[in-house]
Amino acid sequence: MKLSIQVLLVVLSILMSGVVKATSIDDEFYRQKMINNMKSAGDWVIQEGIKTYREGGKEALWRKLADTWAVLSWTGPWIETDNYLAQFRIKARGINYQIHNLYREEVGGVYYEFWLIKVLAKDWSGERPRSVFYVAKANDTNGEREILVESDQFIGSYTVAGNTIHIPIDNKRLLYILQAWDYPDAYRETNLAEKIVVMDRFGNIEYAEKIE
Repeated sequence: MKLSIQVLLVVLSILMSGVVKATSIDDEFYRQKMINNMKSAGDWVIQEGIKTYREGGKEALWRKLADTWAVLSWTGPWIETDNYLAQFRIKARGINYQIHNLYREEVGGVYYEFWLIKVLAKDWSGERPRSVFYVAKANDTNGEREILVESDQFIGSYTVAGNTIHIPIDNKRLLYILQAWDYPDAYRETNLAEKIVVMDRFGNIEYAEKIE
């Protein structure tokens, strides 16, 4: 009888270890799936988010994100407002993207834009907080974009047809959106992580001392 109980315990232990292993594999699969889904959804927002919103409103934007990638657009978007050229916010499974159109300049009838995705993530999501930078172009500010450059390092300028476009890094509102001091690894080739700005309750933005 004692031996039978011992055998039963061994069998149960083996079965449980298999369940734990399978659960761990499933969790890792879904973590990676949602990381990939968010990446695809973020790229799509830059490329087609504004066009989709202009043509079909919030519902069309939300439906595309949810049906294609199981991603939510949980607030906004803000497009061509006093403060933003465009801002979108999307999220899924502990991962949040803040997507900003930072700056736009026209060269030869084509619009070139600097975009930023700030990634915020829970520890259990498998993702990590970081910033990703893009240069995109469009023939129409309400149309589709083509992504020209993607980098995990800040893109401060872009040259096209002999013209170099510089993002205005002395603009305090832009610095406030970047929050470079929270993502210093993305600004290793600049001193932007040292430029801390704060916004008061009236919406005024000023430089602040860096807190060590």
